[in-house]
Amino acid sequence: MAEKIKAPRMRIKRSVKQDEIFKVKVRFDHPSFTGLGMVDEDQEAFNRATPSTFIRNMLVYYDDELVSRFRTSSAIADNPLFTFKLKASKEAPVKVVFIDDQGERWETSKNVKFKS
Repeated sequence: MAEKIKAPRMRIKRSVKQDEIFKVKVRFDHPSFTGLGMVDEDQEAFNRATPSTFIRNMLVYYDDELVSRFRTSSAIADNPLFTFKLKASKEAPVKVVFIDDQGERWETSKNVKFKS
């Protein structure tokens, strides 16, 4: 890939109440391309013109426990924003790992802290 892809960014509340449901937002600036295109202009059919590139998996860990797995396809948008909810059962890190169709990995994490 010609340009370097930056690490994803995550946003959660600074502190939450124990057992509160809180929102997690993860933004990942990653291109998405199916790789399909017109190879031969004489044929009216799409073929694999260039290699595809898209996010294949998103894994969500809460305190090193896998709590959710998202599997996507080449139909995913460029630079997606994922939003999901978790229950604040403990003070621990939330980690999100992205794996693209080429097997490259990126991750981000934030700590969940309870209100005093």
